Amino acid sequence: MKRVDVRKLSGGEILARDLYTLNYGTILMPKGTVLKKEYINRLDLLGIYTVYIKDSDEKNESLDIRTESGLIQICQNQIRQVMERHIYKHNEELKRLCRMAENIILEAVNEEPLNEKVVEIQEASGDIYTHSMHVCTLSTMLAIRCGMEKEEVQDVLKGGLLHDIGLRYITVPYENISMDKISRIAREEYKHHTLKGYNSLEKESWISPAVKDIILYHHERLNGSGHPLKLKGDRLIHQVKIVSICDAFDERVTGIGHERYHLQEALEFLRDNKGVLFDKAVTETFLKMIVQYPTGCVVKLNTGEIGRVVYQNKDMPERPVLLLMQDQEGMVYPEARELDLMKELNVFIEEVIENKTSTIPLALDNG
Repeated sequence: MKRVDVRKLSGGEILARDLYTLNYGTILMPKGTVLKKEYINRLDLLGIYTVYIKDSDEKNESLDIRTESGLIQICQNQIRQVMERHIYKHNEELKRLCRMAENIILEAVNEEPLNEKVVEIQEASGDIYTHSMHVCTLSTMLAIRCGMEKEEVQDVLKGGLLHDIGLRYITVPYENISMDKISRIAREEYKHHTLKGYNSLEKESWISPAVKDIILYHHERLNGSGHPLKLKGDRLIHQVKIVSICDAFDERVTGIGHERYHLQEALEFLRDNKGVLFDKAVTETFLKMIVQYPTGCVVKLNTGEIGRVVYQNKDMPERPVLLLMQDQEGMVYPEARELDLMKELNVFIEEVIENKTSTIPLALDNG
């Protein structure tokens, strides 16, 4: 990545960082945009004189599982169509779905070495189908990071995709609801989704025993406090431990089987419970993989300043690069100021003010 004078751009370059309007309120162009000549002419008129562009051999350092690939979105739509028809039958469709997901996800996550990637999660509510896709993708990436063999990664992928298929067979509501706040009878029915999912696929020969274990045991916990059998960690295979971490994280962010958490709360839950509910080493690997402050979110610093995250430090996701917006008194900085938290170790993020960003890519196309 390099910073370039707009006047030296010739067209065809690729933005390495999101480009913000001068009031910092919206993204003018997201990173990854190919700069057309007409865009470049507009930048100068807008008072934007330098931009960051990718070097020809530069790789992306982060991946957003919700927006990274149009193919992933297609796969998510297929999940909905197949699972909505799955009532203890149509298992051939599930088999084809797993094969499609395997081709799409492994291609998406292997575009570059996994140890070069961190994952950005934008907070948003979802349903069982988006949750299944997220858990599938996160679990696959985590399995590869943990150095698992190819067949084990494939089992994790299929298990992550199908782990909550039993939710199709229960009647209690489970979206953005704390299980502690519903009746005991409803809570027990919810817990049975693992058994129902397992029973629906138990006799399928195209699914390995490891995948069936993931479906049945993904709510078991290291200390024996989970369900349905209260198995302890030494009774759980590695593939189950991986999916259970990704599921516990995403169910809190997405709101499936749990009240929705903010991203930072979901990550803190995993930090507090590594070595207690979840395998310590695998949890630590997961935490290093997830960006705590996604690109575009607005944060408040201990200095009282307000800034927007514009770039990730992949070796330390909790200390990103910021574009400072306001000083301690709430006054807007007259000129853009960049702050790298890896270089200013006495400065740290106190709270996230806003996790959403708006993008106005058409602003450059409308004369």
